[in-house]
Amino acid sequence: MRRPGTARTRASERGVELFELAILLPFLLVLVAGAADFAQAWSARQILANAAREGARIGSNGVYNDLGTTDPSSIQTICQDVANYLIQANLSPSFMGVNGTTASAVTSACSSPGTVLDPTTGATVSYTYYSTGSYGLKITPLYQITTTGPECPPLASSCMIFATRVSLTYPYNWSFGFNNAINLITSSSYSPTITIKVYATMNNLNTY
Repeated sequence: MRRPGTARTRASERGVELFELAILLPFLLVLVAGAADFAQAWSARQILANAAREGARIGSNGVYNDLGTTDPSSIQTICQDVANYLIQANLSPSFMGVNGTTASAVTSACSSPGTVLDPTTGATVSYTYYSTGSYGLKITPLYQITTTGPECPPLASSCMIFATRVSLTYPYNWSFGFNNAINLITSSSYSPTITIKVYATMNNLNTY
């Protein structure tokens, strides 16, 4: 014989469970989407960091005797190397103005770079390959570093050396909806895009 109120009690318990699930569900969505999106963002950052190091390595072994020209081939080589690395790692280089996955597309896009000028001398300091805004590739072929290392002349407490610095600024779009999920638990809007910035610097092996 069913006890009086048993069915009502069970219905009440189910109601409480559904209410608790409705409260917890947005937080669970944030955790799942966040874990997936941050893992992918970290993977993208590692690829970008490796591409920057590869570009800096190529530059550090290069010869920058063409920097006085409008479109230095030494800078083109670094741009092509970085773009090809990204393509091979399945990360689109479109953020640096390279729209394509073929060698010819990369070669064409890695020409006519923008420049960053020294405000005092007006000389070119860096070369840029930006698609829009500040996203893209920046190459500083004669980046100056003050060091106290073995590169310095004997008896010198410190000296200035040149290095190649390659910077990548990448717009990462949340792929698994983390921004939408987090908007469920907060009244403020969360941007669909975050900026990932990496750079690599390597001492130039040649003296200029």
